[in-house]
Amino acid sequence: MVQQLKFILTLEEAASKGVSSPSDFLKLKEDAIILARAPISGVQDAVLALASSDRVFLGVNVEFEGLPLHHSISSEQFLVANLALNFEQELHACLLPSRFYLESFEEDVPLLLVPQHNRLALSDPVSAAEICANREHCSHPKCRALTAANKSYAQYSKCPSGVALICEGEVYKGWCIESAAYNLSLGPVQAALVDFVARGEGKGFEMITGAVLMEMNDANVSQEATARVLLETIAPGCVLNVFHCYKTAEN
Repeated sequence: MVQQLKFILTLEEAASKGVSSPSDFLKLKEDAIILARAPISGVQDAVLALASSDRVFLGVNVEFEGLPLHHSISSEQFLVANLALNFEQELHACLLPSRFYLESFEEDVPLLLVPQHNRLALSDPVSAAEICANREHCSHPKCRALTAANKSYAQYSKCPSGVALICEGEVYKGWCIESAAYNLSLGPVQAALVDFVARGEGKGFEMITGAVLMEMNDANVSQEATARVLLETIAPGCVLNVFHCYKTAEN
């Protein structure tokens, strides 16, 4: 059996496939495209990038059967989420210019891949007491979702949010990633699904059994309704729990 291409490659792994520089990325694209999930359009796409860690990252398009295409994840969105989820802060080269990877040049707006900390804490005291002290490395879905919300890049809506998905004991996380081209922003469920596709070893979305959404109280933008529509369609057995947060004072 031919080994499936991974979504993150070291330079050594890329070299073993004949890629020694970004100019060789086209050699990987055919294998990368196979990883795309396009049950509606049938059009598969892939984009590759070299990050500052000297790792090669892949992005593919993901469509969700039964849902309009505006719920889909483009290959560029997948790539940027893959970079953010793996704490990359800079791109060195990209096979295709990303339409999603647009940055605002206003001085008070941090760049998209710069680590964020939104200073969010759970509003409900009972739920807050269940959050682990070291939640950065905790495997509890609620802790993962809060950590994700605190990493959320929501510079335009000011409504950070994060999601944790549960499948066979594994937790996959994602957070809202907004684009300077506002309508290209990626919601937290889609970002968590990027993590699921990248690390889930080909599992189907229907195998997701639980989800936790963290978002702010009285947010101008709520992710809950969209999250329910998406998860009820692709993972009918998934139970979604929603928790609300508030922003704490700066130290």
